[in-house]
Amino acid sequence: MTRRSVLALLLASLPALACRQQGAPTPPPIRYGRDVCAECGMIVSDPRFAAAAAPATGDPVVFDDIGCLLRYREKQQPQWVAVWVHDYETEAWLEAQAAQYLVSPAIRSPMGYGIAAFSSPDAARARQTTLGGELLDWNTLSARPIERPR
Repeated sequence: MTRRSVLALLLASLPALACRQQGAPTPPPIRYGRDVCAECGMIVSDPRFAAAAAPATGDPVVFDDIGCLLRYREKQQPQWVAVWVHDYETEAWLEAQAAQYLVSPAIRSPMGYGIAAFSSPDAARARQTTLGGELLDWNTLSARPIERPR
């Protein structure tokens, strides 16, 4: 291959590379037992409560508790392009806006906020029967002031 053909090939592939980099953000991998919560500084250790957010620029931030994510958001007011939480039962990543939340003092989250995310209202209601508490969607949960853990 000549230099000219290599250069032409590279220039032709730039739009494809740019599109790939501008795709929808994905949740970051979390190294449990090693990564630190952006809000409280504690080690992220329980996937059921872990959360993450992607800023418009820069690296994603991770949290050990959904309450820490909400507190960080309340204090810092970052410009996030995506927010994720883990399903309490399956530990699968969920988009925060699509999850259903159960807030209960019976939920033992890492920092004591007592918030668990579920992939469906039915799953959240089923857990509510044993733990009590209040069911909320993302907009309601994120609009109310976050209470400090006791």
